Amino acid sequence: MPGVNHENRYLAVIAGSLLVMVAGLLTYLFSMRTPGNISLPVVEGCLLQLDSCSTALPGGGELVFEITPRQPVATDPLDLRVDFQGIEPQAVGVRFKGEDMAMGYLENLRYPLAKIDTDNQSILFEGQGGVFACSTGMMKWLVFVNVEVDGVVYEVPFKFETGN
Repeated sequence: MPGVNHENRYLAVIAGSLLVMVAGLLTYLFSMRTPGNISLPVVEGCLLQLDSCSTALPGGGELVFEITPRQPVATDPLDLRVDFQGIEPQAVGVRFKGEDMAMGYLENLRYPLAKIDTDNQSILFEGQGGVFACSTGMMKWLVFVNVEVDGVVYEVPFKFETGN
């Protein structure tokens, strides 16, 4: 073909490929330096249907998590409360996951909690949620408290049971 410079086309393809590779490398390096999610192990020795639970966070501070009513059935609306000492979260949310049974959309449903002004030194977040799943007998759940602090999201799992 007259007028077509194959050498220029070849150089344009190489330059485009290099640009894509450099962009991919920069994206990867940036994502490695950006704080992300930190999943913690299940808080042992505590059953939320019976009492509040507390645990320390790796970056410092402590949280106390409480669900009421005590010993709920699956259809009960749940009051969710997280009290923080020594840490100031920007956002807090809670989600439920069936421990022995997949619960579909429910496992991706996150209940955001609202910051409540208090006069004491702790920082309090409250809200409502629920599992609202039909189950026969007792159902075991993992409850994940997601705490965002300075761009890092800590996911703290607890055990929880509903009865019939």
